[in-house]
Amino acid sequence: MNRAIDLHLHTTASDGTLTPTELVERAVERGLSAIAITDHDTIGGVGEGLEAGAAAGIEVVPGVEIGIAHDPSRHLVEIDILGYFIDPGHPELVEALDLLQKAKNDKLFKQLAVLAQNGYEIESGEVLAHAAGDTVRRPHIWKALRAHYPELRAEVFFDNTSFGGDWHVTRDFSLTLEATVDLIERAGGVSSIAHPGAYNETFTKHRQLLDPNVDTAIGHCLDAGVRGIEVYYTYDKNRPFHDKTGSLITPDKRDELIAHYAAIASKRGVLMTGGTDFHGTNKPQIEVGELDIPFELLERLREARH
Repeated sequence: MNRAIDLHLHTTASDGTLTPTELVERAVERGLSAIAITDHDTIGGVGEGLEAGAAAGIEVVPGVEIGIAHDPSRHLVEIDILGYFIDPGHPELVEALDLLQKAKNDKLFKQLAVLAQNGYEIESGEVLAHAAGDTVRRPHIWKALRAHYPELRAEVFFDNTSFGGDWHVTRDFSLTLEATVDLIERAGGVSSIAHPGAYNETFTKHRQLLDPNVDTAIGHCLDAGVRGIEVYYTYDKNRPFHDKTGSLITPDKRDELIAHYAAIASKRGVLMTGGTDFHGTNKPQIEVGELDIPFELLERLREARH
């Protein structure tokens, strides 16, 4: 029996380029036995994925990836929490994710409106194209702006006091770490902190592979009830260890990151999860199932369900 798995995959329901059915077909072609659909702040692709998986004879784990509210005092910035084996019909989960989606869209539109009021008009589609599967951030907006307004200086754009002081726009709705964990649990799911190494703020500046603030953030997440850590991850093909020039670290450094977070999970006695963070052509450097993820992780995850 083939025991290859991939527990972090995105579809067209959020920012991937394959439909759930196409994703299942790709996983079958790649010889996987189980996958998890973990779209950003939505379970819109889970139903189709479950049906396609049942027809193709491959296990599809219903999942989600929720971006939590920023909490700099605990180094919780840009943190995502994965939820596995959630009930896609759970009313509280559905309502909360609908609110998160609306807030994400509203924030981008507000930012673009502020720019337009100051004479810098661009289309949202251009920004989303530059994001290429990541959460939309100001660098993505800057790339779109630069193509149309080369005279705009970066130091002005990134200054929070620019554009009449109205540039700093926050989301109208977000979930705290604790609320996210509680929501996943109530929906019958198991939570895991996504790709902890990706939150490294020291690598870009100092090429420091391990950021102690990330370990602090992991501790806060586990103390809040998060039950796992995404240990296995394509760090050499994702930010901040990858850019338009290619990978900035070697595979052995990727494995060093994996070993570091595995050690934390073992020490804290929590679950380990793993996935590629496949987004289709939005992240063409990543393929479904390219990581060697132990099948036992899925078995333990399944056993941890309520």
